Amino acid sequence: MYRFLLLVLALLLLGGCSSAPQLSRQDLMHHHWVLDKLDDQPITVPARNRPDLEIGEHFTVNGIAGCNRYFGQGRLKGDRLKVTNLGSTSMACLAPLDTIEQAVLDTLQQGATLEGDTQRLILQGKQHRLEYTLRDWVY
Repeated sequence: MYRFLLLVLALLLLGGCSSAPQLSRQDLMHHHWVLDKLDDQPITVPARNRPDLEIGEHFTVNGIAGCNRYFGQGRLKGDRLKVTNLGSTSMACLAPLDTIEQAVLDTLQQGATLEGDTQRLILQGKQHRLEYTLRDWVY
C-alpha cells in the first residue's frame, strides 16, 4: 500500500511539472497579433491585408478577419477564449481571404483553446487552428 501511494504521489508531481503555463488576461491584453498560419499553412497575402487580432481594455476584441473588420467581447475561461457579441463589416471578400475570414470568425465565435507564450498565440478551435505572432504597434 505504501509503495502504491508513493507511486501515485510521484505521478501527480510529474504531471504537474509537465503542464504548460496558461496565458493570462494580462498576457493577451493591449497587444497586436498578426495571423501567420491557418491550419498549419502559411498565410500568403500581402502584409497590408494580413488578418490580425487585438485585445484591448476590458478584454474587447477587434481586428481584420480577411477583408472585413470585426469586433466583440472576449471571454477567457481557463485556457479557452471565446468572443461574444461578434460583429463585422460586410464588404465582399474574394479568395483566398474569404476562406481565411470565415475560419477566423468561426473560431472566435465558437471558442478556442489557447496555447503559446508572450510572442506566439495559437487558437485551436473545433475546425481550425489559427497561429498568430506578436506584432505590437509600438516597440
